[in-house]
This record gives sequence, C-alpha cells and structure tokens, in this order.
Amino acid sequence: MWAICMNEFKGHFKSVKSIVVIAIIFGISFLLADLMTTVAEQIDLGGGTDGYAIGTLMIVFGLGFLFIAGLSHDVMNREISSRTMRFLVTKTTRTKILLGKYLGVWLFWLFCITVSYILVSFVSKEFLWLGVVDCMLFLSVALGLNLIFSIVLPKPGMSMFFGIVFALIFPAVSFWAIYADSIYTNWFKYFTPYYYSTLGSYYILINLVYAVILFVIAREIFKRRDL
Repeated sequence: MWAICMNEFKGHFKSVKSIVVIAIIFGISFLLADLMTTVAEQIDLGGGTDGYAIGTLMIVFGLGFLFIAGLSHDVMNREISSRTMRFLVTKTTRTKILLGKYLGVWLFWLFCITVSYILVSFVSKEFLWLGVVDCMLFLSVALGLNLIFSIVLPKPGMSMFFGIVFALIFPAVSFWAIYADSIYTNWFKYFTPYYYSTLGSYYILINLVYAVILFVIAREIFKRRDL
C-alpha cells in the first residue's frame, strides 16, 4: 500500500500540469497574503484568522475540484485501461490499492497546502493551522468524489471531461443552494462540502465523515469492478 502511495505522490510532481498548478497556488497565496498587509486595518483582520490566506482559500474552494480533475482524473482508470491493475491485485488487496492511490494524491495536496500556508505565515507572522485543516478536509471530499469517477468511468479521457464539467457546475450549484432562499434548492447544501466549510468551527469535521463515506462507496464499487 505504501509503495503505491509514494509512487502516486511522487508521480504528481513529474508532470508539467502539476508544476503549473503548484506555481499558481504558491504565487497567488503569497501575493494575496502580501496584499492583505496593506488593507489589514481597513478590514480588521484579527489574530489567527484566515484573512491572510485568502489566496489559498480562493484556490481550494474555487478551483480545487478543477485542479483535482486535471491532475488526478485517471488515478484509477489509468491502471485499469492499461491492464496494470491486474498485476497489482495479485500483489495486494483492492482496498489497499485504493487506499494507497487515495493517500498518494492526498499527500500531494497536503504538501501544496502546507507550503502555501508556510508562505502565508511569512506575512501573517503565524501559521494558520486551522486553515490547513479546513482546506484538507474539503479536498478530502473532492478527492473521494474524483476517486469514484475514476472507477466508474472506464477511460481517462471520459473521467477528465466529466471531472472538468463537474468541477465547473458543482461549486456554482453548491453556493446557489447555500445562499439562495429557496426550498427547492436549499436541501442540496447538505450534500456539498462547501456548506460545512462555510459553517466553520467543528462543523468542518463533517467533511471528514463525508470523505470516509465516499471512500467506502468507492471501495464497494471497486470490489465489483471487472478488471
């Protein structure tokens, strides 16, 4: 499992797309954090708030699904379509393969988010650890959904197209459900990780439960998947 995890983690640093995404995350995080120093008094930033980390938050909540779809859309079906998955299942269990893949991508994003907040700490003068937790719990849900897509959709091209379309529509529908005063859409907010992140406090831990549920669903689908 850990060999699969580390292979997936290292593999995410080898593509040009990953380097571009990392540069965007780091650049926007630091530049906007630096900008916040000039307006801190006007917006009354308190100690320990995530105001300085607005760049990282914008990327995670606005583009997180899109970046994950672009970088990790084929995390499972890449191996299935190339038939290498048949070799892997002879060496370990399907659950360990799935967990290794998931953790590898998760660690890649943990690295990106942690370094972003370290850059922000140079400006804010403190490490906003709660922001890291919130971002990673949110991304854990996004990764869980992406994992399911990659298992259900047989071809990498299909999962990439669907993932990008989903990444464009899902955030818009989520925020509409959260902020629109309509009984016809309000129910959907309970199915989106954005809602629990906007509630803050201990509510963000619901995203952890959400991510675990998605992983269990992915595992059950993968167990029945013909390789």
